[in-house]
Amino acid sequence: MEKNRLAAAAGREPLLHPVQRCAAKRAHLRLAWMAGALGALACSTTDTPSAGNTELSGPTGAPSSVVSEPGDETLNGDLQNGSQPVPFAPAPGSYRRLTSSAFVNSLRDLLGGPVTVDVSALEPDSWEVGGLPTVSAASVSISALGVEQYQTAIDSVTSQVFADAGRRDRLLGCTPKSGTDIDCFRSFVSSFGRRAFRRPLTPAQLDRYTQLIASVAATLDDTYEGMRAGMTGLLLSPNFLYRLERGEPAPSGNGFWRYTSGEMAARLSYFLTSSTPDSTLLDLADQDGLQTPDAVRAQAERLLSTPAGRQSIGDFSTQLFQLQIIAARAKDAVLFSEYTPALQSAMIREISAMFESLVFDEDASALDLFTTHNTFVTQELAALYGLPMTGLSSNDPSAVQLPSDGLRAGLFGTAGFLSLYASQKEGSPTQRGKFIRNIVLCQTIPPPPPNVNAVLQDAPPGVVLTKRERLTQLHETNPVCASCHSLMDPLGLTLENFDAIGRFRTSDQGLPIDVSGSLDGEAFNGPIELGQMIAAKPETAACMVRSLYRYGTGHVEIATEAPVLDALTERFRGNGHKLRELMLDLVSSDAFRYVAPTEL
Repeated sequence: MEKNRLAAAAGREPLLHPVQRCAAKRAHLRLAWMAGALGALACSTTDTPSAGNTELSGPTGAPSSVVSEPGDETLNGDLQNGSQPVPFAPAPGSYRRLTSSAFVNSLRDLLGGPVTVDVSALEPDSWEVGGLPTVSAASVSISALGVEQYQTAIDSVTSQVFADAGRRDRLLGCTPKSGTDIDCFRSFVSSFGRRAFRRPLTPAQLDRYTQLIASVAATLDDTYEGMRAGMTGLLLSPNFLYRLERGEPAPSGNGFWRYTSGEMAARLSYFLTSSTPDSTLLDLADQDGLQTPDAVRAQAERLLSTPAGRQSIGDFSTQLFQLQIIAARAKDAVLFSEYTPALQSAMIREISAMFESLVFDEDASALDLFTTHNTFVTQELAALYGLPMTGLSSNDPSAVQLPSDGLRAGLFGTAGFLSLYASQKEGSPTQRGKFIRNIVLCQTIPPPPPNVNAVLQDAPPGVVLTKRERLTQLHETNPVCASCHSLMDPLGLTLENFDAIGRFRTSDQGLPIDVSGSLDGEAFNGPIELGQMIAAKPETAACMVRSLYRYGTGHVEIATEAPVLDALTERFRGNGHKLRELMLDLVSSDAFRYVAPTEL
């Protein structure tokens, strides 16, 4: 067990963490992290986020029928059941673990300012379901080791807060007069617990955490350590680490359930700010004031007008394009000495900033993401792009305009995208083309057949071949690969002027680069024309709607949600592909507000 550093510093015998000690010796706190419930995570029957005291039984995730991926014909907009359109019905609810970014943002907002959290020490997010961590969050659990990792992280964070007396006192809301000041303890638990659990605590929970504080304060003869133990316990609860979205019977009698106002407050906040609900949302939830489309839309407009609301677009793009992976993507240090952590950070921030600016500053079509010459660079990124570096910093990206006569524009010209879909030494036309098919157009490329060597071989000694020629040779050697590669490679080959870190080059192996290609039978020449063609395709708009829908609702769409997806897509096209308007339309839709009935 980790020793209590504060107790040791005070000259006492090393102690277990106060929460652990109190749980072991006095049984005032039973976090009860047991295998079986919530996968490997459980909470006791008096500490559940559900209404009443039913025990958390495990993440529901998506039911077995909700496994369709992009490109599956069951997801087409004109879903039919025989000859009749499928009527709308909502998807089931779920338990969802906070994503890494939501965990950090929630701690920041709950604790009144920035905190240092090493999320790399926690069990990671997953992209396996629906291609987004917000969706996969309903299928991941927390192992026994993961619980310890959360405890270490939260213990560190509360230590940071309590080391600052002013910040500590603002959070506590009262000054405990002694180790038996139950009124102060209970007031803190009620106030902070409501914010952490995103709803008022039950009387049993109030008693439980109040007694925890009193017990630890007495054991350690330290009132503030007792208060810190109470804060740590609240933040370790599944009520904070997980979001329960189950709903309640709707009064309309349509057979659906609706999300409670408390659940709607969390859905809105985590979708539009990637953080816990603020006081306005919590107050509205207490008044049951988030049950009409107008009320929900009004709060969404308010949230989107905040800095956190702006950042929600960046968070969406970060998840959708898997930008976090850039920081772990190794490159050959000899070939790419400029590929430093500073450059990697700039790559990640460029795409998010570009998308945020399109949506909020320019109020432009979201599809301009594929064609815009406006971007954001640091000194390091400007050097990579061959742009002037005067006045630029290494920390904060600045707005610049890319040359209108160059080949770099939009998402496909960003170093983040180009380096992410590349090997350590060279760009990968296949990976880049697959990204466009999978993520931009929502089309599925099947995996290679078994026992097929998918490694691109080097040219024979004395023979100089371009990447295009090597891929052609591979397809001729393995014709079975050609059907799928013909969908991906022509898209990626047009980006061959950019190497493994997105640096521009004019030749491949000393030979001219052929950037011609075709997309579904329509020819294009070079990355600029590819971006324009992608932006003009109806499938691109529909795919963006689907991706945002998954991100916002937290699940893979099911067949009976097609009417809502159709309506959202139609409105998206009609409003000039404005993503902000799409977000507002989504949160006020029946699919965001209603949930399938749950057995009690």
